[in-house]
Amino acid sequence: MSEVTRRDFLKLSAAASAGLVLASCGKRFNNYADLVFQNGHIITVDSRNTIADALAVKDGLIQSVGNSADIQPMIGPNTQVLDLGGKTVTPGLVDSHLHTVQYGKQTWGGFTDIRFPNVSSKDDLMRVVTEAVAQTEEGEWIAGNQGFMLSLSDAPDRWELDAIAPDNPVYLKHMGGQYAVVNSYALKLAGIDKDTPNPAAGKIIRDSDTGEPTGFLGHYTAQALVGNLAPGWGERSDQDLMDDIVRAQMDCLAVGYTSGQDVIVSSSRDVEAYKNVWKAKDLKMRMYLMQYVSSPAHAKEEVLAAKKISSAMLKFGGWKLAMDGGASAGTALMYDTSLPMSKVSYPFYKQEVVNQMVTVMHQEGYQVSFHCVGDQAIDMAIDAIEAALKAKPDSNHRHKIEHLLFPTTDALQRIKDLGIVISTQPNWVSMLSDAYIHVAGEEAMARFVPLRTMLEMGIQLAFGCDVPATPFIEPNWSFAGAVTRTTWQDNIYSPEQSISMMDALRIHTMGSAYASFEDDIKGSIELGKVADMVVWSHDLLTLDPKVDLVDLKPLSTIVAGQIVYEAETL
Repeated sequence: MSEVTRRDFLKLSAAASAGLVLASCGKRFNNYADLVFQNGHIITVDSRNTIADALAVKDGLIQSVGNSADIQPMIGPNTQVLDLGGKTVTPGLVDSHLHTVQYGKQTWGGFTDIRFPNVSSKDDLMRVVTEAVAQTEEGEWIAGNQGFMLSLSDAPDRWELDAIAPDNPVYLKHMGGQYAVVNSYALKLAGIDKDTPNPAAGKIIRDSDTGEPTGFLGHYTAQALVGNLAPGWGERSDQDLMDDIVRAQMDCLAVGYTSGQDVIVSSSRDVEAYKNVWKAKDLKMRMYLMQYVSSPAHAKEEVLAAKKISSAMLKFGGWKLAMDGGASAGTALMYDTSLPMSKVSYPFYKQEVVNQMVTVMHQEGYQVSFHCVGDQAIDMAIDAIEAALKAKPDSNHRHKIEHLLFPTTDALQRIKDLGIVISTQPNWVSMLSDAYIHVAGEEAMARFVPLRTMLEMGIQLAFGCDVPATPFIEPNWSFAGAVTRTTWQDNIYSPEQSISMMDALRIHTMGSAYASFEDDIKGSIELGKVADMVVWSHDLLTLDPKVDLVDLKPLSTIVAGQIVYEAETL
């Protein structure tokens, strides 16, 4: 922050709060605030759950928090003073799991739009592809964005796509990102037939009788065999990637996220794209990056080549591994393989291979994050973290498990004991429970995202929305899933796992900041922390979550004391 250190700033701020006039070299020191909020309902999310009515910002940091009398001496001739009129302010939300580059890509004009609500059924999907064929030259690609919401058993296979698109290669990716479906033309262009081996951690799903590929490609590496040839999914310019980031961040700021953790940066090119946006001063949202690795060789190569980034706006944190796929793809790795969500599941790696990769990354001082849906996948991730910690103990490692949908009781205790952070998506409770019950069954659903249990155990929790793998980016759905456990169809799953709005807000701010080692600089409105805040349409602590959450929206989003989104002039 300009010429003074954070420690110096805290001293100056404390002095100003006491009404002191500071002097430097015989001259009066100007410690007036840059920005002041007055007459508000400021939920600070500090350790005492303090509610204030005024705050001051200086050089992008919180200078003081309290009442109007405390703040008045900091108002100078050039201070911007905003009267909140009783409106509620919280710390900026920190999204612990989103895919910014991929989300920004979805609005690229060359895609056939297969996202909800344009596509909500198989009939919709077939109709949209048929319409695209009518407008596309023979031999040209029909590539959908990410994507449709059908389970593997409900989606069209290659032969059904052949019937409506015999002369065009087709690539359609599921919304969850865990599988894609392609037609015969696309398979031929990619050179995939019944003798093509599965790529590392991926699966070419085949007919059980003939061995022929069905057109379903499980997990990222198998999808890439065709996707790398498809427009929008294959080669993109550096400017394309930068544009994707800028588009996505504006959507994030508009719903109240001031920080995000992109936990599956696809390659070092994506990291460079973030750096270029940052260097161009176009990065308005703080980002923390974790890059995906797919094999031991890939992990070793990337770790050795990685360049650490640590700035106020952009940080490179570590590496992401996937232990399993998803329920819709049938690749959630459960011990009970009779479940529909686990019917074509398989371990992406042998346990010793996972242990090897994690130990290498852990010993180099990086954070490691694991995609885990099923209970067996969760246990494999815990085993790998435990092995790495035995090789090099570290009580502050903050390795993360993403999603953690169906943990066992034993797994939760091990997570607590090992200090593992859980980054989960309570929006899936509100959005997807009605679908999950059909593929997971009642026993597994009784363990589905057990928030209150984890909170009471003292497990470190973080919240993220996981776009574009979910249809909506708004945090309203996360609050609804965490606080009410109520679905679109008004069903309630495990109501005993509901938590309070205050707890949900704390997890979505301080909890997610902890997940990226940044809880000392953001996540609450406190002296010396970054001035990242949201002014809301409703008071989060008094609204009726079953009635008012649908209308909750940010009026202004502030990053480093600058208004970066404004729906209503303050």
